[in-house]
Amino acid sequence: MKSMHLSFLLLAALLSSSHQLSKPEDPIYTAAVVEHSSPEGDSPRTRTILASESFQKIIGEVGDVDIIVFPEHVLNSDATATFVPHEFQNITPCYQTDYELFLIELSCSARANSLYVVINVVEKELCAHGAGSDTLDPCPSTGVRYFNTNVVFDRTGRIISRYRKTHLWRHEYYSISVLRTPDVSTFTTDFGVTFGHFICFDMLFYDPALKLVVEHNITDIVYPTYWFSELPFLGAVQLQEGWAFGNDVNVLAADASKPAGRTSGSGIYAGRGGRLVAEIFEQPTTKLFISEVPKRSHGQLSPSFTPLFTPQRKTQRLTGLAAYRDNNVDIFEGELLAEDFLSFERQLCHGSFCCSFSIERKVTSPAENEVTSSEAKSYRYRIGVYWGNETTVIGVDRTEQATCALFACTDVRIASCGYIFPENQEVINTHHFTKLSISGNFPAAPRGRRLIMPSTLNALFLPVSVADYEWQESPEAAKNLDQPILVDLKLAKPQNDLLTFAIWANYFTEIPSTHNLDHMQPHVTSPSTSASSGISALGIFWVLSCLLIVKITSDYSRQISWS
Repeated sequence: MKSMHLSFLLLAALLSSSHQLSKPEDPIYTAAVVEHSSPEGDSPRTRTILASESFQKIIGEVGDVDIIVFPEHVLNSDATATFVPHEFQNITPCYQTDYELFLIELSCSARANSLYVVINVVEKELCAHGAGSDTLDPCPSTGVRYFNTNVVFDRTGRIISRYRKTHLWRHEYYSISVLRTPDVSTFTTDFGVTFGHFICFDMLFYDPALKLVVEHNITDIVYPTYWFSELPFLGAVQLQEGWAFGNDVNVLAADASKPAGRTSGSGIYAGRGGRLVAEIFEQPTTKLFISEVPKRSHGQLSPSFTPLFTPQRKTQRLTGLAAYRDNNVDIFEGELLAEDFLSFERQLCHGSFCCSFSIERKVTSPAENEVTSSEAKSYRYRIGVYWGNETTVIGVDRTEQATCALFACTDVRIASCGYIFPENQEVINTHHFTKLSISGNFPAAPRGRRLIMPSTLNALFLPVSVADYEWQESPEAAKNLDQPILVDLKLAKPQNDLLTFAIWANYFTEIPSTHNLDHMQPHVTSPSTSASSGISALGIFWVLSCLLIVKITSDYSRQISWS
């Protein structure tokens, strides 16, 4: 009844106020996210100018939306880094001259079009002689450090929130600084919604991403990203939708678009109501996504209905997006399913952690006049179970995870799992899944840190629609972190072309990843801003003490010789 009431309110709001900005009492707000390709130019300055002009054009043409989000790593670089004021300074760059021109122009664009704008920039900060922020790394010899930073403008162009990325990707290690104490950044809007925001890889860690939800009760997340998809569990839209579902929060995710470099996939998600709009691309694309988003204070959105199922031997596939392979599957306890299996039941354990699988398939008959090459291939399937901390996320940071999964492989070898068939290979679905049920008793989280989410994927690199599966937790996972949780994931509608169907849980290990950099070592008290000039106060004290001892000893020796 509650979801029906919300649906009515959503429809009423759409019909009566489609040209008005959301008010605090309205049940929805209107959001936009932009998937944006990297601009081409002969210099960093030219690329930044082109990106800024594109952003401004989109903002000017987006129409009646309340908030728009742009992706990570598209707008500028170290060569065009800008200072970014803290929100406490109450600064509107539109009428200030102390910042890079693109920051001024985008502030003016937010003000001119009266909407909230979220961008991601390379920020610079002066740090010589003890100035600047307390970071893990010492101040560079140049006296300038850089951050990967989100900037939020309100409807007047004023900067109301700033967030500096906490968890870096490998290519950022040597140029981007990290705060010793991570930012936890939020902002409250005039339409009655408080947002939290973080960047890309942060999504896989407790602090600050999950902390915003668990400790600060944030229900709406802004997420600029430059995500590198990894199969079978961490495709871009796959993770975004799974994270939103697992936390039951709204997520506005804007990804950069460079499919050949493993990057694409943007969307707007309504928690357990599923994706409102999302897409992933095979070619570099700049595209705007707009959706009305239900305010969580007005209830939960019901999943949308999906078309009736039709068995198909040939379905659309996405092959132009490169992806990493999750090497963790090599150490899962696993089993290869028979090529022509129709029914399968098994309990499989990795140590004391066990998962139950119940699977049924039917043969898919060719459509009338459908011709299939003798060289056509089909995916093989494995089940896998894992619980432990000998794993990584995308080969960058350690992770502690529990997983119950069915995933596709291109042949019988475990080494082929996490890959897809290339574009020139004809692929057919010899069977379709009519029943697929996975359950596991997921361990307690004694430190209060656990996120359990569905992880599903089809041949278009999109998750199975929320309306097409059932998810049950007993007891409720978010409220019983200190208890084991029985989780059941099962198909509610047959599927043709599954690549992944899994329950994926992150326990947020405390085992550190050092990345071979001294300042990332947790046991090293690395120099902060107080030592940024190169010599610490303790070092100076030690040197002066040694000189004093030498002088006293020398004077005493002279006195002896004179006597």
